[in-house]
Amino acid sequence: MKSFDEKEKKKLDELIHEVGVYRNSKDLKELLDFIKKFPKIAPFNALLLHIQKPGSKYVASASEWKERFKRTIKPGARPLVILWPFAPVHFVFELEDTDGKDPFPEALQNPFKTNGTIQKSVFERFVRNLPSVGVSYHEADHGTESAGYIKPAKEKSVQVAGKKHAKILYRMVVNQNHSKEEKFATIAHELGHLYCGHLGTPSVKMWPDRSKEGINREFEAESVAWLVCERAGIKNPSAEYISGYLKKNEQIPQISLENVLKAAGMIEAMTLRILSLRKEIVA
Repeated sequence: MKSFDEKEKKKLDELIHEVGVYRNSKDLKELLDFIKKFPKIAPFNALLLHIQKPGSKYVASASEWKERFKRTIKPGARPLVILWPFAPVHFVFELEDTDGKDPFPEALQNPFKTNGTIQKSVFERFVRNLPSVGVSYHEADHGTESAGYIKPAKEKSVQVAGKKHAKILYRMVVNQNHSKEEKFATIAHELGHLYCGHLGTPSVKMWPDRSKEGINREFEAESVAWLVCERAGIKNPSAEYISGYLKKNEQIPQISLENVLKAAGMIEAMTLRILSLRKEIVA
């Protein structure tokens, strides 16, 4: 029997490749720009919001609107559905479906601001989480044009991961001469390849094995990196790649948008907290 995730993935792929939704380059660019405006909402949930109500400015639950913003839900307003941890779904309402005495803060309607920098603590947490998914991180003296790469480990070895030892399944090398923002973008890109399943998987419970699928791997990885960096306020080379491709091609290449969004969400989680070591990785 297929898992829930596999069934939902098939449905989303049908939406894109058979129905034609988001197959047009212009439509995909609009979707990506929409998702980046909601950095506090998981990428996949932002997609659900865009499907239900494109142009949404700000969303929150009824209780949050009442307690935080002193606003009430308009009679007859229809809730938007998103996924929620430990529950099937969660209901939120868009700004236009609420009433309040005071004007809603403009800064919250346009939350995305690019400052081009990332906090040192966030970057260090990001790198510290790599062993939890079997990645050994290294920096090397490369030329300016070489950002980095990730490859499956050839030999069996382990590394320290907190108080435990973790298997080294992949080795990532990043240019030590780059800024932490450039390193961040490189790591996001390489993890995009990993989490989209381009290198296989140690367990389908972690991410899928799509190593033999006929897909545009670079477009997927660049899309992941673009989303992660844009939502973090960092400009990166993926922006030029994605923009250039979508301008030159009316249709997007063969990709799985579901995997791109899921990968972006997994990477963002690595920047927010220290993750537990996956049991598949414990040495």
